[in-house]
Amino acid sequence: MSIADTLNGPISDAFYFVDDYFWGIAFAFLIGLGIVFTIKLKGMQILRIKHTSSLALSGIQEGAHTKKISSFEAFCIGMGARIGVGNIAGVATAIVAGGPGAVFWMWIFAIIGSASAFMESTLAQIYKEKKSDGQFYGGPAYYAQKGLGSRKLGVFAAILLVLTFGIGFVGVQSCNASSALCGAFAFDNNNLVFAAIIAVVAAILIFKGLKMVAKFSSKVVPIMAVAWIIFAIIAICLNISGVVNAFVMIFQYAFNWQSMFGGGIGVIIVTGLKRGVFSNEAGLGSVANLAATADVPHPVKQGKIQSFGVLVDTLIVCTITALVVLSYGSYDQILAIGAKGAPLVQNVIASTAIGEAAKYIIAIFMFIFAFTSLIGYYSMSEANARFVKDDKKIILAVQIIVIVDAFCAACVTDVTIMDAFSDTFMALMASVNMILCALLSRKAFEAYADYRNQKKNGVEEPVFHRETLSDSTGVTEWE
Repeated sequence: MSIADTLNGPISDAFYFVDDYFWGIAFAFLIGLGIVFTIKLKGMQILRIKHTSSLALSGIQEGAHTKKISSFEAFCIGMGARIGVGNIAGVATAIVAGGPGAVFWMWIFAIIGSASAFMESTLAQIYKEKKSDGQFYGGPAYYAQKGLGSRKLGVFAAILLVLTFGIGFVGVQSCNASSALCGAFAFDNNNLVFAAIIAVVAAILIFKGLKMVAKFSSKVVPIMAVAWIIFAIIAICLNISGVVNAFVMIFQYAFNWQSMFGGGIGVIIVTGLKRGVFSNEAGLGSVANLAATADVPHPVKQGKIQSFGVLVDTLIVCTITALVVLSYGSYDQILAIGAKGAPLVQNVIASTAIGEAAKYIIAIFMFIFAFTSLIGYYSMSEANARFVKDDKKIILAVQIIVIVDAFCAACVTDVTIMDAFSDTFMALMASVNMILCALLSRKAFEAYADYRNQKKNGVEEPVFHRETLSDSTGVTEWE
């Protein structure tokens, strides 16, 4: 019996049921608290986007001659984790499952979620911790223990994050990459060759260490992101007559009154939330884990940078992919292609003047994006494994689990099965992390006030001191 056969049937049905249940809970926390954070930050993620974008793109050479991870390298690791198959396959899946209107709700949730990304990233910096390898680590597990004084809650968050990203998200990335490669190179269902390649390359990168991961991401991510945007824009231009209709469909289906009264509007909104959160990862704790690795003078600097990353991922990269698909024709014509995920994007672009070469080009993008995401997820998993126990044997076990998971997931042919597994853990992780952020939100707001006051007083590069906080208990790296 194949891996795919094992996952099909009662097991997958159980995950679909649990997934729907937990996402009802996660929806309330992600949207409700995201709106609260947006209001208290006075719309900082949008109104101060000029400043946040300049922070994100500055300091490109900061980490070139040091073993510490710079703010730019942390930003690239974060973008590497975000800009992956979710921006190609995930958007296409959202359109098929929730209709063109799902794209609109992805935009809304990205704006709301960027405030949550700021909160979790700032908290991760405040409560970060230096480990035996000389690098900083942090995230939900760390601010649960150090900020709330609960070791048990921290361990729970750490284990949940490893399950969500080290297994769930790695599996989705690997499965989608393998699916795209098989579709391009006509391997049918024989995924073993590609699964082996993915596992071997993942092993090489993972065993090189966290700094190597940072250097790889800082070089590859910007190039691949720009390359995908250029390629996608070319594809859109070849279907330029359908662009206006694409935007019309996005808004038409987002506010489809027939769907609203029929209950379908809920499917559209939740689909937009799921695929949007999977792509930009706002509120899941992953952004926090990556933000904590940066060596910065003030926690808010990395909070702003990662908040900007959420907007770039969804409002730019995901939107471009959506226009590639929707400019093809009507929603019925898109569904008539009979594909989902990466194969849908491949078929749409292959119908343009680019021709069959599109399948090979997209397969290459998927393959590389899978690795920029995978190594980001591994970085998070290592950080949380070190939280549970900073031991080389534990780290080795996590490395092996991630590599084996990448191989096994690449053998699965049905992407929706992997999405169900991943979405279930994603909902749990989002709920836990957003509660932690809410409980510790006062510290993030105090840090933000300190940053703004220093900027108002003419300080070019604000510097943080833990005495700034009303209660600095658990803060160890800001003496």
